[in-house]
Amino acid sequence: MTGRLRERLDRPAVAFPIAAIAGAVPLVAVGGDPGWMLSITVFCIGLWVLAPIRPGYTSVIGIGLLAAVFSPEMALSGFSSSATWLVGFGLLMGVATRRSGLAGLASDRVIARCVPASVRSGDGTMAPTRIYRRLLIGLGLSAHALALLVPSALVRVLLLAPILSAIGSRFDDRTARVGLYLGPLFATFYGSPGFLTADLPNIIISGLAASLADHTIAWSEWAVHLYPVMGITRVIAVIAVVYVLFRPDADSTVTFAGADADVENVGSEDVDVEDVDVEDVDAEDVGAGTAVDPEGTDDADGPSRPGRMLAFLLVGTAIWMTDFIHGLDPVVGALAVVVLAFLPGIGVVSFEIVDAEADFTILFFVAVVLSIGDGLASTGVSETAATALLGSIPADVPLAVSLTLVYLSTAVLALLMEGLAVASVLTPVLIQFAEASGLPLTPVLLSETLALSTYFFPYQSAVLIAMLAEGDVETGELIRTTAACSLVTMVVLFPLQLLWFGVLY
Repeated sequence: MTGRLRERLDRPAVAFPIAAIAGAVPLVAVGGDPGWMLSITVFCIGLWVLAPIRPGYTSVIGIGLLAAVFSPEMALSGFSSSATWLVGFGLLMGVATRRSGLAGLASDRVIARCVPASVRSGDGTMAPTRIYRRLLIGLGLSAHALALLVPSALVRVLLLAPILSAIGSRFDDRTARVGLYLGPLFATFYGSPGFLTADLPNIIISGLAASLADHTIAWSEWAVHLYPVMGITRVIAVIAVVYVLFRPDADSTVTFAGADADVENVGSEDVDVEDVDVEDVDAEDVGAGTAVDPEGTDDADGPSRPGRMLAFLLVGTAIWMTDFIHGLDPVVGALAVVVLAFLPGIGVVSFEIVDAEADFTILFFVAVVLSIGDGLASTGVSETAATALLGSIPADVPLAVSLTLVYLSTAVLALLMEGLAVASVLTPVLIQFAEASGLPLTPVLLSETLALSTYFFPYQSAVLIAMLAEGDVETGELIRTTAACSLVTMVVLFPLQLLWFGVLY
C-alpha cells in the first residue's frame, strides 16, 4: 500500500497541486514578503520530497519564482556562494580521479588491507557478506579519521565518492554498492560534530560565540563535550544503520582485480582468516595496468596518471589543512586541483569528456537552497521563527529540558533552511537566550550543532546534495538512510549526550 501511495503521489498531476496548496497556506496566513518567501520555500520542499520531476528542474522553477516575486539578484545569490562551486569543482575532481585510474588504484589498496590475500587470489573463500562487513567498517572508520585532516565535510565527500564508487563496483549486488558508498560518507559527515574543525557550521557557531559573546570554545573542550557520544559512538551507530539497511544477498558475488574467479558465498565452507595480509603495491606498478581515459593527456616520462592525480589532490589537501594560516576558502583548494588535473601537458584527463561524465544540474539544487536561505533571512522569517521557537521554552526548567528544546527548535528551523544559514541566523538569538536565562553557553551552542547535523532530506545540506551528484544513490535511498540515522540520533544518542552534559555540568 505504501509503495502504491508513493507511486500516486510522485505523479506530476498529483504532486504539483499538493505542493501548490501547501505553498499557498503560508501566503494566506502570513502575507507580504515573508508570506511569499515561505510560500516558495514550502512549494519547492514539497516538490523535492514528492519528486515528480528531477530536483534540478524543481530548483530552476524555484529560481524563477524568486526572480519573479523578489528580484533576480536574490534568485541568483546562491550561485555566488562558494559552496555551490565547491560542489561543481568537486564533480570535476571526481571525473579526474576516476579517469586517471586513481580511484581504481585506491580501491585496490583498500581491498588489500581489508580482504585476505588468499581470498583475493582465489585460493581461499569468504562469504560476500563478511567481505562487505569488513570493507564497510574499515572504510567508515578511515573516512571518519579523515575529518582530522580535511576541515570541510563537503570536501571530504567529494574526495571519497569516486573511490567508494570504484570499491562498490566489485559487488554485483547493487545494495552492497549503495551501502559501501553511503556508509563511509555518512561516517565522515555525521561524525563531524565531534571535532570543532570538521565542518563549517561548527566553525561558524564557535566564531559567532567568540565575536558576539566573547566566549571561546577550545578545540579540546569541544572534543571533550561531543566526541565521546556524537563523534565515535555516532559513527559506529551510522555504520550499523547502513549495514542493516544495505547488505548483499548471500548468493551475491565479489570480483577482485587480477583474480581468475569470483569470490562467492560458500556457506559452511567459509574460511576464517583473521590476519590480513597486506601487499605493498607501488603506484607506478599499478598505474600502467589501470583503465584510463583514452582521450586523456599522454603520459610523459615521470609519474603515472594515478600518481599525478594523487599529487594534485595533495596540493588541494595542503591548502585545506593550512586554512588557519592563509584564510583561503575551501573552494580555492578544489579549484587548484581541477586546474592541475585538466591542464594540457601535465594533467591526467582531457576537458572535452566533462560533458559526458558530470551532471551539473545539481548546481541549480545547491544554488536555490542557498538562495532560499538568504531570502528567509532577508525577509526576517528565519529570525522571527527562531525567536518564537526559543520564546516557547519555559524559564526555570532543568538544563536537560532546556537543551532538548533548543535541539528540537533548531531541528525544526533546519527543515526550512540549509544548515549554514541556520547557524548564521540562529546563533546570535541563542546567545541572547542563554544570557537571559542564565544557562551555560557552551552546551546551548553545542545542542544547536547537534541539531544542525540531524537531517531528513537532501535539501537540508549541500553535503547531501553532493552525495546525490555522483549518481551512485537514488534520492529515496538517501532519504531513507538520513531519516534512520537521524531517528537513532534523536532517540538514542541525544539522550546519552544529555547524560554526558549532566556529568560535565
